[in-house]
Amino acid sequence: MEQATKPKRAPRRVDPLARVVEQEVRPEIAGFTATAGTPETRRAAHEGRAAAWGSEFEKTGTLDALLLSLAFEVGAAVGLEVRPALVQLAAAALGEVERIDKAGR
Repeated sequence: MEQATKPKRAPRRVDPLARVVEQEVRPEIAGFTATAGTPETRRAAHEGRAAAWGSEFEKTGTLDALLLSLAFEVGAAVGLEVRPALVQLAAAALGEVERIDKAGR
């Protein structure tokens, strides 16, 4: 009785964004480590700036307005709010990297 051979899988393609994270972002992480969170005295100002840049982004849709609004959101965040704010900022930045890389092809 013959055994059926399984068809070979196609080689796994590396996700270009995962490659960017592993080769370019991960090596930079150690150089960007903060020792403390945002001081309470600056949080309200950051919240106001986040709102202002958010309004600007709604009007113009520009990259600088998006990134600044998200960065100030990080600065205004407290405790467990910091992580999702950082994830949003990273997503916006990496999304733009992905768009640039695709345009360059």
